[in-house]
Amino acid sequence: MHERPQARPLYVTAVSACGKSNAASDSAALSEIRVILGLSENELADIFHVRRESIAGWRKTGIPDARRASVARVFDMARLLHRDLKPDRIAEIVRTHDAWLERGTILETLKLDGPDPIYSYLRRLFSYSR
Repeated sequence: MHERPQARPLYVTAVSACGKSNAASDSAALSEIRVILGLSENELADIFHVRRESIAGWRKTGIPDARRASVARVFDMARLLHRDLKPDRIAEIVRTHDAWLERGTILETLKLDGPDPIYSYLRRLFSYSR
């Protein structure tokens, strides 16, 4: 019986494929999250419960190992939104109140609870499109 390889987050796969240094690929991932979600540098820092200066440090020296999985999960969620929604509307969508989200908006949910509740929300939302 063959074991299926574990799926790797898009971020990890992209980093491995492009061969960039950790700091360069980490900075690119942080920038992509920021651009896709339409975030300021402060809002990006809020998602990871750090200060803006910490994000600047991550861009220079790489994301600390203890934070790498969190960044990868948020990166994958941002890429999912970019793939399945109109990219020019994502910044507005993540800030729009929705009764299905306990915290009100995708951005607030992401800041307070991480991406898991957002994946559940999106599964429910996208189930209506089929």
